[in-house]
Amino acid sequence: WWVKNVHDKPITELQYNMPAKAKHDTFTIPGAKLIAKDADLNYNRYALSKPLMPNDSIQLSFVADYINDGIENEVSFTQLTQNGTFFSDNDIIPSIGYSPDREVGAKNDRKKYKLPVKERMAKLTRNCTNTCNTAYINNSATWVNIRSTISTSANQMAIAPGSLMKQWKAGDRNYYTYELKKPSLNFFSFISAEYLVKRDKINNIDVEVYYDKKHPYNVDRMVNAIKMALKYYTENFGPYYHEQCRIIEFPRYSSFAQAFPGTMPYSEGIGYITDLRDSSAIDMITYVISHEMGHQWWAHQVSGQNMQGSEMFSEGLAQYSAIMVMEKAFGKQQVSRFLKYELDGYLRSRATEREYENPLMRTEHQGYIHYQKASVVFYYLKEMIGEDKLNAALKKIVNKFAYKQPPFPTAYDVMDELKAATPDSLQYLITDMFENITLFNNRVEHATVTPSADGKYNVKVDLVCEKIRSDSLGNERQVPINDYVDVGFFEENKKDSKNLGKVITYQRFKIDKRATTMNFTLDRKPYQVGVDPYHYLIDKVLSDNLKKLD
Repeated sequence: WWVKNVHDKPITELQYNMPAKAKHDTFTIPGAKLIAKDADLNYNRYALSKPLMPNDSIQLSFVADYINDGIENEVSFTQLTQNGTFFSDNDIIPSIGYSPDREVGAKNDRKKYKLPVKERMAKLTRNCTNTCNTAYINNSATWVNIRSTISTSANQMAIAPGSLMKQWKAGDRNYYTYELKKPSLNFFSFISAEYLVKRDKINNIDVEVYYDKKHPYNVDRMVNAIKMALKYYTENFGPYYHEQCRIIEFPRYSSFAQAFPGTMPYSEGIGYITDLRDSSAIDMITYVISHEMGHQWWAHQVSGQNMQGSEMFSEGLAQYSAIMVMEKAFGKQQVSRFLKYELDGYLRSRATEREYENPLMRTEHQGYIHYQKASVVFYYLKEMIGEDKLNAALKKIVNKFAYKQPPFPTAYDVMDELKAATPDSLQYLITDMFENITLFNNRVEHATVTPSADGKYNVKVDLVCEKIRSDSLGNERQVPINDYVDVGFFEENKKDSKNLGKVITYQRFKIDKRATTMNFTLDRKPYQVGVDPYHYLIDKVLSDNLKKLD
């Protein structure tokens, strides 16, 4: 490593943490002296022989072994396998500097040792010019050049981020050298297995899906998802800066997908063997790949400061991006089902919050907020201000912050662009959905349909629409409603009861009172009526939004 002092003061000592499973590690710093070593935490401090001055650099080197001592009750290091090895830099490479993640975290343990309450993340602040130098993804470096040489068994392929620069054999080993052509975050991975590769191309970008020969079922769908995501994101958010885009299978010891620069490992268990023969099911493969592709902009181009709210635009905007790919591919019916799925997850999880719920712009390691809630909120904002306006605001964020040196952006930078794109008449959406915890309780109380003499149908609908404001501990109070709410009438869907039938009429109304009676004249007899039928609002009870007509 070459490590540079980017601060305005000399550095007299270096601290580093080796990953927990590293054994027999050695760390070489020219002219430095080891002054503290905590073997339990793999934490070390070195005093430098002379201070490292601002803008000066020093070269470090390290070696570490990963050795299983004896026979374990269960395999604790599943990253290394006979076929399907997948490990990231966090598994093998030291982190520079003090690591708050290794502090005692449990609330009761901290109380036992008379330690102060530990914050989940630093508090969101707007004026942090001198403290916004730490990226949300990695706290020890910003944009780095990565060149990797990796060897593996003769029957396997090894993959690292970047372009394949060289490949050769020596003895019974395969060797590969990869290099990222664009400086990227210090966050990367290494993978090795017996792979088949499906290759394609879009806009001079190599599209590659690496898969086990026993799991070919969804490979074509994966290639298509990559291409759809690349098309939408480059058209709406800006360029993709890598020469390849890879989805790579790893074994189902874990069930997740993860985005590294241009390289996205994807678990066998949630994609490669997923059964999607039911055409009415949510296409989770397209969603997951589009989400990870979204991270190539939201996180890997625009990286937030390590404080509250950064996950809103790393994870939240990756969610929005994925939903838009799904909308273009499958239509709003599937998006509606996905939003209901996300909304269910948010409502269930907020009920089990152990500490306090934050508004979306202040989320801090609260996945149910920056994944599930963000999906609904960003999509609803798109519906209200328009796709073009929202995407133009997001593109401004990318243009302003992509691959830029610190200070990194905060949630305020995102909110400023969203507010600028939102008309004055809709500014309440920002206040309600991002800055506060706002819920709704919308339902169809009664609905009747009467045929008229001219062959049309007169429909009377009684709606109840309640708006609720919650505090961080879940205490709720009703607030006056003055919001746009959708009302739609639908035919029966005899082929697929899980989805709404064909739309007869669909309208958006400004609702300004709790109870509202509406009258409609329709050309066709409706099967059911719905208030907010596509689940754009954070509705506490979803089961009463639709009602069959008498």
